[in-house]
This record gives sequence, structure tokens and C-alpha cells, in this order.
Amino acid sequence: ITVVQAMGTIDFTPGPVDAVELGRLLARRSGGFFMTLNTPAFVADKRTRDSFVAHEQIRAVWQRLKQTNVALVGIGTLDNSVFVDRKVLKPADLKELKGYGAVGEICGRFFDASGVECDSPWRDRVIGIDLELLKEIPQVVGVVAGADRSAAICAAIKGGLLKSLVIDESGARALLEFAASAP
Repeated sequence: ITVVQAMGTIDFTPGPVDAVELGRLLARRSGGFFMTLNTPAFVADKRTRDSFVAHEQIRAVWQRLKQTNVALVGIGTLDNSVFVDRKVLKPADLKELKGYGAVGEICGRFFDASGVECDSPWRDRVIGIDLELLKEIPQVVGVVAGADRSAAICAAIKGGLLKSLVIDESGARALLEFAASAP
């Protein structure tokens, strides 16, 4: 298999649950190959993002993403996010994203309750798989733990961003309760 990183790194200290570390581990254990996206997840502006994406090394990863059969993605919320934990997003950023209707995030792409990417300035700063491309992948598996992500999961499902879900028991119970109370 070829494992392809679909979003740049969160910060300069990748931990054991970051895409780059998980990708390497998965490729190594499967005897496969790993293609890393050697960029930050968020850059200062659209011009900088476009410069990164134009680089030959990044274009090669993008081309391989277009051939992906299976994607494993995490689903974040604005209140429980690795971007917040690592100080990539500040309180003012969260307020701004909430103003755009954001309820969840996949690969650095913030989406609303319908699962549609928010038209925020962050959209032009992220180096991560486009949600429209994600929808075209035959099998997109959301991997989630915790009971606080129900709104984001439901939005991702509504938007056609997920085809399968791996979730822990507390998260599954919360999701069922949330879905039962949704209009």
C-alpha cells in the first residue's frame, strides 16, 4: 500500500497521533510506502499556500491523493481540537470560525452543520485535501473517540464526507442520543 498524508503538519512537534507519525507507522507495519506532505497545515495567507502547493514535491502528493481508495480521517470540533491544544488556533480564531458557522473540521477544513466547507479566510490558508476530493474517495473512514463530537460527525455525514465510522462506545452512545434529538 501507499500511505499518503492528506494534510500538512499541525506544528513543529509532531506527536504520536499526528498524520505524519501515523502514516509512517501504517506504512512500516504494512510493508508499504509513505508519501509525506512536508508543509504546515496552515500558512499565513493564500499566496503562501499557493506557493507551497505549486512546489513539485507537493504536487506529487496531491496527484497521488487523487488516486486514493481509502482515507482515514479524524473529525475535530472547535471546542476539542488539536489545533487549539497546540495554539495554532487562538480564541479569536475560534470566534471567527464559529461566526462562519463552523461545527467541525477534517484535515484542516472547517465545515458547517450541513457538512459544507465554511467560506472563511482559513479555507485559503490550509494545506489539506479539498473536501470535494474527499467525497470522491470510495471509502472515507472517520476515526473518532469521545462523546463531544456528535454535531461534527452528523454534519460530516450530511455533507457526504464520510462513508464509514470507527468510534468508541461513549462516542457512539452520544452520537445516537444526538441523532435522536436532531430535527
